[in-house]
Amino acid sequence: MSRRQVVAGAVIVIGLLIGGLAWYVLGGDAPAKPTLGPATSATAAGPATADGSWRIAPGDGVYVGYRVTEVFGGDMVRKTAVGRTGSVEGTMTIVGGRVTQARVSADLRRLESDRRTRDTYIRSHGLESDRFPIATYLLTEPIVLDPPPAKGTERRVTAMGTLTLHGITRALRLELQARWDGPSIRVVGSSPLAFADFGIEPPNTSVVKVDAIGAFELALTYVPGAPGT
Repeated sequence: MSRRQVVAGAVIVIGLLIGGLAWYVLGGDAPAKPTLGPATSATAAGPATADGSWRIAPGDGVYVGYRVTEVFGGDMVRKTAVGRTGSVEGTMTIVGGRVTQARVSADLRRLESDRRTRDTYIRSHGLESDRFPIATYLLTEPIVLDPPPAKGTERRVTAMGTLTLHGITRALRLELQARWDGPSIRVVGSSPLAFADFGIEPPNTSVVKVDAIGAFELALTYVPGAPGT
């Protein structure tokens, strides 16, 4: 093989590497932050009041996830990365216009983003979801709904609870939006999350560094009944 062929081959390889890195950094758009979406047309259906037992119904638009900022080239390029898992279960109890109990658990091994390399990496680094597969949020103080919920009306509430993540439990305040549509209750929300609070070392490689503070996000749909009903 001639020197010219070797040089040409090296140029092609370098070009492919640069192109691949550019695709990873610049390609794709992060999903928008969670929203309630439009109200259903069946607001007259469902129970007469929101009081009772509710369970999370898996489906489109139901997820728990993260939102972080990835930094490339020192601090030259910053990109939002979002990962979500639809493997979510949980319950909520409303009594006398108060949310008295709520619990949400998510399987982090099923987190998916727009990059499979990222999803694979955090199974053994950062979140280490292979070692700590389940994240759980538990309400620790009742949420007072004053006035009581009305069908089709959006509400903003604050949830005080604990998040168990990466084997560590910490208090976490969630800012939520909720709407009771009759046959279902839709809840979305987020909270800043400092990785150090949960013993998580943000990824920091020769290619990308992740900011020390990200966001915990959720979008849930509840239907009447206990799990399994």
